[in-house]
Amino acid sequence: YLISVNVKEVKIGEELYKQGVQIRRDYLFNGIENPDQYLQDPWEKKSIHVVVESNAMVLGVGRLTYDEDGNGIVSQMAVKPQFRGENVGCMILEHFVKLCVFSSSEKIYTSARESAIGFYEKSGFNTIGAKFTSPKTGIVHVSMVLGL
Repeated sequence: YLISVNVKEVKIGEELYKQGVQIRRDYLFNGIENPDQYLQDPWEKKSIHVVVESNAMVLGVGRLTYDEDGNGIVSQMAVKPQFRGENVGCMILEHFVKLCVFSSSEKIYTSARESAIGFYEKSGFNTIGAKFTSPKTGIVHVSMVLGL
């Protein structure tokens, strides 16, 4: 039971950012050779990094990047298994939707793992095109979009 839970934007190098990277490493790139090439990809520095934390412990993480048309791209979202189903992912996604609305984005895109399609659909995302296997992880994904 989580007493106080906060959504925070974090900067690269901060303690909460580092915890978020560890969650991404553990749950998105576990067993992948050289995960840092994906964790420190070209988007990392130009993204907005958001965590949900409780008592200085990060429960979930995500990042938002804007494309050249000003649309949002949500990537590398992960929630620690013991906090899944506790609205942590929804809190992160809602924060990203607000940011995109404020910056007049028309759409938000994501590549969702097959296991997360239902999560995004509940938030109004629709699938685009066929499922594909991620060249990074070998895990089946599908592109999804939310119109704002």
